[in-house]
Amino acid sequence: MKTLYRSMWMAACLALAGGSMAPMVQAQPEKQETPQQQPGDRTEHENRTLLETLKANGDFTTLLKAVDEAGMSDMLSDGGPYTIFAPTDEAFARLPESERQALLGGEHEEWLRKVLKYHLLPGIVPASEFKALGRPQALTGQLSLDVQDGRYQVNDIPVEREETRAHNGIVHPIEGVLIPWDATGLRPDS
Repeated sequence: MKTLYRSMWMAACLALAGGSMAPMVQAQPEKQETPQQQPGDRTEHENRTLLETLKANGDFTTLLKAVDEAGMSDMLSDGGPYTIFAPTDEAFARLPESERQALLGGEHEEWLRKVLKYHLLPGIVPASEFKALGRPQALTGQLSLDVQDGRYQVNDIPVEREETRAHNGIVHPIEGVLIPWDATGLRPDS
């Protein structure tokens, strides 16, 4: 037994001595690379609020006008975090004239507020989580998120791939306007 312990002790001493006798390797100077973004780091866009991010983009003037008319600007500036499915100006232009007028004409503010809240999810939901969430609850009503053939959708409306993070949320541009189901009689044509 003593021989076994002596052998193990000798092996350990040789291993330690061999490690200290290894030639010194001179450290190579590190290359200066652009640091990768790490979790928790903020991008330039993340210093802006959702409202400022929408304004800076330039494709959401109709949405911004609607948000202002509905008295929801503070919500997108100070509230959140929210995920906003943001209809582009082109999406609003695709609405039938009567529906666009009823929504943006200024006579149905409560309906407008309901429609806008239907575009907002509480929390930050990147597109990579659409499939996992499936049917999340918006501020007014339930949405359907899906990914088919690499294309993102909300309620069967295409979501553009370019998402933009803001200080208090994330913006997903969409190619249509989400209209919630209405059992309250708020919808002007109901």
